[in-house]
Amino acid sequence: MRVRCGSPPGGTDGASGGGREPETLVRQAARCSARAAARLAGRRLHLRPSRVGLDVVLPDGRPYVVFRESTCDEPLTRAPVMLAVWFHLRGIPPRARARRWLFERLCIVNTVLFAGFDGYLVKLWMVNPTTADYAGLYSWSSIEDAERYGRYITAILRPFSRRGSVAYQVLPEWTLEDYLGRSGDPSALNDDKGSASGGSGLPTDVGEAGGL
Repeated sequence: MRVRCGSPPGGTDGASGGGREPETLVRQAARCSARAAARLAGRRLHLRPSRVGLDVVLPDGRPYVVFRESTCDEPLTRAPVMLAVWFHLRGIPPRARARRWLFERLCIVNTVLFAGFDGYLVKLWMVNPTTADYAGLYSWSSIEDAERYGRYITAILRPFSRRGSVAYQVLPEWTLEDYLGRSGDPSALNDDKGSASGGSGLPTDVGEAGGL
C-alpha cells in the first residue's frame, strides 16, 4: 500500500501549473463549503458520540484516540473504502495541552472543508495525546472520491503543519467498520490485507507525525 504526500489539486507533484493550482484549491474549498452548508441545512450531517474515546491504531502501529465522529447521510451504491490522513500542526508541540484542548474544540469549524465532497460518509477525528499528532480516518463511497479528497486536504494542511508530517493513504481493501474491528492488532491488518497492494501498511519513516 502506498503512502502519498499529496499532489496539489489540479496539478501534479512539483508542477507549478502557472499559478493555477492555488486557484483550483480555493474553488474546491468554496464549492465544498457551499455544499456542506446545504447538507447541514438539510440535516444530513451528524455528530455521533458512540466512538468518542475509542483507541485506534494505524497500520504502522501508531496509536490514536477518537475525539469526535461526524457522518453524512449519503446513499451507498458500492462498498465504501477507507482513507487515512495524518499531520502535525506547527503550533501544537507535544506538551501544549491547552493549545491542543482548544484546537480539538474549535476545529469542528473545519467541517466545511470536507463535508461537502462527493462520497463523504464518515470521519473519525483522532489525536495521539502524547505526541500531539493528529489523524483523520474516513469512509468514502469510492477510491476516486477518497483520492480526490486526499490530494485536496493535504494541500490545505501542508502550510500549517511540520515539514514532512502530512500525508494520506487510501486503503481500498478495508471498510471502516472492518478496520476498526481489527485495529488493535496491526500485524493482523498487514498480514490479512497489506500484501494485496504489495505493501505492509504505513511506513514509519514517511513523516514526523501521525495525523487527521
